[in-house]
Amino acid sequence: MKVTTLPYLGDMQFGEKDLAYINGDKRLTDFAKYKQDASEFSKVIDDKSISYDGNYRDLIVKALEKQYSELPEDPVARKQIQSLKNPDTFTVVTAHQPCLFTGPLYVIYKILSAINLSEQLNKQHPNKHIVPVFVTGGEDHDLEEINHAHIYGKKVEWNPGQTGAVGRMELVNTDELVKAIENFAGKSSFGEEAVKLIRESFEGSRDYGHSFRKLIASLFKESGLFILSMDDPALKAAFASIIEDDLLNNTSRKLVSETQDKIRAAGFQEQAYPREVNCFYHSAEGRLRIEKTDGGEFQLVGSEKRFSEEEILSELRENPGKFSPNVVLRPLYQELLLPNLAYVGGGGEISYWLERGSQFEHYGINFPMLVRRNSVFWFDHIACKNLNQLGMDLTAVFSDPEKLIKDYLIEHAGEEITLADEKKLLAGIFRAVEEKAVQLERSILKTIRAEEAKHLKSIDHLEHKLLKAKKQQMDVRVNKIRKTHDKLFPEGKPQERFDNFLMYYFRLGPDFISGLKDHLNPLKKEVVIIQEAD
Repeated sequence: MKVTTLPYLGDMQFGEKDLAYINGDKRLTDFAKYKQDASEFSKVIDDKSISYDGNYRDLIVKALEKQYSELPEDPVARKQIQSLKNPDTFTVVTAHQPCLFTGPLYVIYKILSAINLSEQLNKQHPNKHIVPVFVTGGEDHDLEEINHAHIYGKKVEWNPGQTGAVGRMELVNTDELVKAIENFAGKSSFGEEAVKLIRESFEGSRDYGHSFRKLIASLFKESGLFILSMDDPALKAAFASIIEDDLLNNTSRKLVSETQDKIRAAGFQEQAYPREVNCFYHSAEGRLRIEKTDGGEFQLVGSEKRFSEEEILSELRENPGKFSPNVVLRPLYQELLLPNLAYVGGGGEISYWLERGSQFEHYGINFPMLVRRNSVFWFDHIACKNLNQLGMDLTAVFSDPEKLIKDYLIEHAGEEITLADEKKLLAGIFRAVEEKAVQLERSILKTIRAEEAKHLKSIDHLEHKLLKAKKQQMDVRVNKIRKTHDKLFPEGKPQERFDNFLMYYFRLGPDFISGLKDHLNPLKKEVVIIQEAD
């Protein structure tokens, strides 16, 4: 395995705002409290120490102890959980909603980025203890986003026939999913191990969110990572005052909208739409958005159910677990409760976090450092073999495929193959024969010229064969270029946003994750390129 790094390039399909943040564009400086730099963490630690309410430590530990009673045994994770009671323990967080088989590759990448960042910070700050955390709420209700995985270009899909928060959905039809993985695994080196991971994540799990956490826990066992579900009534009760403020005063909409105006003025698009009320309500009919009516009541969108102001505040006090913050409130929820220093995320996530600064300031919650997770392009052994056979530079394959093919043909096809020189040589031979024939017997000239025409026809036939072979050779090369580009951008999307980790795990097993971990450092603003041996 060969590992190299490249700068972030537009041809890799990173968004304009994403590239601007990565490269420290001054237009975005005012929207992030800290630069993405290791030297800034001393200040982050000091700021969080001052602003964080240490009473939340015991609350988080109790929630985690309960959750880990239902996860695979991991003594390292349990030790990390207990360390949260110490005021010198802080966290580095990444997050994602439950996805089938962990979803796209970038979920694995950002978890490893968070783990490696925490290890780096522990070395730099030996008097502190930094713990990596994977937060999963499971309260989003867009099933189509999380119910599938792409393996070898084929889509495996889970259809539970349910609505509501996906993390709370009952596990049904999982035998079909396990069979699908068995078929993909075949006789691969780690196929049986991969199937076992998937099967055990479903067995004994009470819902989709639980099975997702079990799979993540198994993949990252003893790494120091712990997994936290924020869909917890006790945790939501601690956040209830901010939900109440959102219900009554629409504070977040005002603050986020003002920030978005400034982001647009700086030349970028906003990311997440803030509503008057930025939370949902879990009812028997699903996870329904709360909307304030002109009459001052609170209606569940898609339902006839309405609350008066007094009724909804009473419900919030008595049943906080029924309230679910949306993307506008979730960062506040997470950062209020955790002693967090940094959020590790992709371009889209950082884009909506950049809209949150004034929110955090208003509620007195320290705004974390925003760390762009590592992006990875994985060249498997077939892609590497193709590159070697094509003699193509690694960076070239990121170009637009049609331009890439055109440039390659111009460089490598050369002039069409002809046998013009050989025809001249043949003509010279026959002219010499004619000169000798004239001296002996002129009547033989007709026969000589007929023989010449016959041989020229044979050469023409050979020339056609060579031209056809050249065309086929170039067609093979063009096809290899397309296939290599498609491996990096399947269906036109970056590989990390499409492929599932299992297609690599079948072949490499745990080395897939450990190998990645050795080479990810989110504080280095570089794209990681991994090449398997061809």
